[in-house]
Amino acid sequence: MDIKEYIDHFPEIAQRERHEQFKILEQAQAAAFTPSALRSYTLYSWLIPLLWIVGIGGVLYVAVGFASWVPVVALIAGLVISRIMINNRREALMQSGLKAVLKDAPQ
Repeated sequence: MDIKEYIDHFPEIAQRERHEQFKILEQAQAAAFTPSALRSYTLYSWLIPLLWIVGIGGVLYVAVGFASWVPVVALIAGLVISRIMINNRREALMQSGLKAVLKDAPQ
């Protein structure tokens, strides 16, 4: 995971220097993505798109029957929605790791 996207993202550390933010974010990533959390995040990253694609496809199939556009719409909508959810989950994990790092760090 690229943590550069989180530089200047969190207000708790936005006022600090970039290299200091990078070090803190590396520590936050290590704190948040423990082996068990990484396994559950990986499962989440695989399961959520599948569920959204099947769910949207099923709803469209029931609503309009089978048409050639149903699988395409289900695939695109499912991937977009799941990508938003996965990004939000990753950001929440980084936020929790950041809080843990800042709580343990001397001020």
